[in-house]
Amino acid sequence: MRKDTPTEEQVGHPVDPFKNIIYGSLKLEQKFEFSGNMEYPFNIEAIGITRPDKNYFISRNRSDYIVIEFIVAGKGTLTVNGSDYDLEQGDVYILPAESTHSYRADAEHPYQKLWCNFYSDVFAKIQTDYRLSGKYVFHAPECEEDFLRLIEIATFGSRLNDNEWAKVAGVLMNVLNKLAAREYRPEGTIALAARAKELLDGAVFDNITVEDLTKQLFVSKTILTREFRNMYGMSPYHYYLNKKLSQAKLMLHNSNMSVKEISDKLCFTDEHYFSGLFKRKVGVPPSAFRKMLT
Repeated sequence: MRKDTPTEEQVGHPVDPFKNIIYGSLKLEQKFEFSGNMEYPFNIEAIGITRPDKNYFISRNRSDYIVIEFIVAGKGTLTVNGSDYDLEQGDVYILPAESTHSYRADAEHPYQKLWCNFYSDVFAKIQTDYRLSGKYVFHAPECEEDFLRLIEIATFGSRLNDNEWAKVAGVLMNVLNKLAAREYRPEGTIALAARAKELLDGAVFDNITVEDLTKQLFVSKTILTREFRNMYGMSPYHYYLNKKLSQAKLMLHNSNMSVKEISDKLCFTDEHYFSGLFKRKVGVPPSAFRKMLT
């Protein structure tokens, strides 16, 4: 055992001396572990979902891998290399390998988060090229869809093959691109597109139209669509549909709600329209998608 690693008796919590980690309650955490391959430029250790638990915390004296996480809801706190941060819904944080860090859920409003642990010299170099090194926390709600994609990839297997690790790498690079865009693109463009996206993200269980957005943002449909497409690669309308479908996938996986109940919850016109749209976009009907996950 390393001399600087406390024992379980000293701290009163489980300790893994080989990974320099101390942790609190993990009972509400779902973790997809991977065997990994050090020959890959992105070697995935685990992808997971942490559900709200006031007793949850992680502390690493010296992290073996890169940690990247997205706050879906709730609040938490982070300390990394001596700096403290408050975490809230829509935040992304990146913790580099060999960093000293700890994070925990807020006692009154414990967070829910999606995360990925991985090894990658390539990722660290690109962080430097994007001038993101030394920055740990970013408010970037637009990254939620990328983290949902990670969970979707992880759900379909316990180990990554050549094709799957490349998909994960693509998602992680997309997150870096979005963070860099937020940091360095002109404020006006970011403010308009990001605000529109935040309104769409907050209306997943409602109905909001592009016309509604233009009225709230005092901008024309042409300008809004152009700036949104430049920022996110698609129109606000298609982003909104994809967002609802991502939520539908989670509900099919994590709940016993019927297809009709999910359709109603997401404010689709009716069950048949929802099922048809889901099949066109995903490739299988909702009921078949659910069976694939069992």
